[in-house]
Amino acid sequence: MHQHDTRPILKHPLNVRIFHYILLLSFLPLAATGLLLFFKPLSQAGMQLTYDIHIIAGVIMSIDAVAFTIFAFDRVVLFIARVFNLSMRDVKWFMVLGGYPQKFLLGKKVPVPPMNKYNSGQKLFGACVLIGGTLLIISGLVLWLVPHVVPRDMTYALGMIHLVAGLILTMFLPVHLFLAVYRWDDFKAMMVHGNVPYHDAAEYTPLWVEQEIAPTTTSGDQVVAK
Repeated sequence: MHQHDTRPILKHPLNVRIFHYILLLSFLPLAATGLLLFFKPLSQAGMQLTYDIHIIAGVIMSIDAVAFTIFAFDRVVLFIARVFNLSMRDVKWFMVLGGYPQKFLLGKKVPVPPMNKYNSGQKLFGACVLIGGTLLIISGLVLWLVPHVVPRDMTYALGMIHLVAGLILTMFLPVHLFLAVYRWDDFKAMMVHGNVPYHDAAEYTPLWVEQEIAPTTTSGDQVVAK
């Protein structure tokens, strides 16, 4: 019914896209330098440079997260509400992993529960970014700014939290990037103009379309969304 409907839906507003740009451009060097700091394959000078890049990227990511939370607090609240809104649809989605393995490995399409603005995998990744990112920022700032002020046991615990949170998010990253590019219309929406075609939203996020989109009646007009 909607397969030829190309009306744009604004899925990712400008402030969300800017936050995502900075988050991506800061986390990529954070992940790379974090792995180098963990395995220590470079010379002392190389490791010092790696550490400096890690600190700079961490400060940029921290400022980005704090600024977005302050200036787009409504978007943060809405994101949290979406990510932690769980139902049996999410269980059923994970039972078939969104149909991606069947599509990529077997070349067949299996029924997938209807999703809202974010599918269950995106909700899991979003929760990991929200919780893991917060832990990374707090632990990183403490370890960088006041490592000698906090007790030794707490310093060790914060170091382990920083390590585990960083490794989990780093392992998620290639999957997230691959599926983001696979969903090309959604990728362009997040990285370029913010809009997804109506037919793409109706196919992949039908509950979002049914429950939150206010369709216009004129072909070619932008569709309003939360």
